[in-house]
Amino acid sequence: MKTGATLIPIMLLLALLVPSLARAHSAYSIGQVSQQTSPSSAITGASVEVSTRRPGAPAGQANAPAPISESPSAGASPPAAMPVSVSESGSTGSTTPRGKTCPGLNYPPPCLVPVSGSTPAPGAARPARPAVNPVVVAEKVAARLALVAGQIQASPKTEGLTGAASWFWLSPTTSTHSLSVALGGERVTVVAAPQSVRWSFGDGSDVVAGPGVPYTPGTAPAGAVRHVYQTRCLPGDRGRDPNVLPSCGPDGYTAEALVQWAISYTASGPVAGGGALPSRSTAASIVYPVSEARAFLTAGGGQ
Repeated sequence: MKTGATLIPIMLLLALLVPSLARAHSAYSIGQVSQQTSPSSAITGASVEVSTRRPGAPAGQANAPAPISESPSAGASPPAAMPVSVSESGSTGSTTPRGKTCPGLNYPPPCLVPVSGSTPAPGAARPARPAVNPVVVAEKVAARLALVAGQIQASPKTEGLTGAASWFWLSPTTSTHSLSVALGGERVTVVAAPQSVRWSFGDGSDVVAGPGVPYTPGTAPAGAVRHVYQTRCLPGDRGRDPNVLPSCGPDGYTAEALVQWAISYTASGPVAGGGALPSRSTAASIVYPVSEARAFLTAGGGQ
């Protein structure tokens, strides 16, 4: 009879099982049995009894199930179940585990308590919703503002003349834009105001001014944007007339208006405040040919 030799695999199994259960803060006990059934044979077996206790709990609450709260990291799925109270026995005649295995866990079956996310207990107050960040809301609102520079108008309308002032203005003229949103008790208002307009006339000259005003005869009013061209630039001049400027295009000068917008926000509600946001710029342009008037001296007629 080899009872001791038969118990060795069982004890090895228990040696592997018990440390895993111990790490789960479990109390356990081991029992073994051996009974001779005939002069040449015997029945051997072993059992382990385990109960789980929360760390620090009174001794009388050793068998109370421990609460489970899992907060999985981003992209990870929590295990479907975790053992809380396990009672397992085995013998040399049966090696098939009972119940379902616990996915992702090095514990024996069965899985008794399903794992769920952190959920407030019944009747417990839920955590307060975090306050809206008005700066983040304001930046998103500012991105939705439809800011345009308008269209450039000129006088003379079709082409300028060297030595004479050409007028430029934006139509429609620039104006202040605002947009408000309400979210989570917070009201955020974003305002975009035209700060300046940089005019480039295509011949290397530019000026920082306002949006300009339409042409009117007589004395130029305040805010008028005017420019006097000194060199002609007509369609076909480029590459043919050596006297035109390098900036002369195939069909004339390119006049451009670059509008700079100052953007700010105000917030009222749980979080009150305000401040400046990154500025934006918008542009408009036209092709503006410029001709010239030439004077010629001719010989005088005789008497």
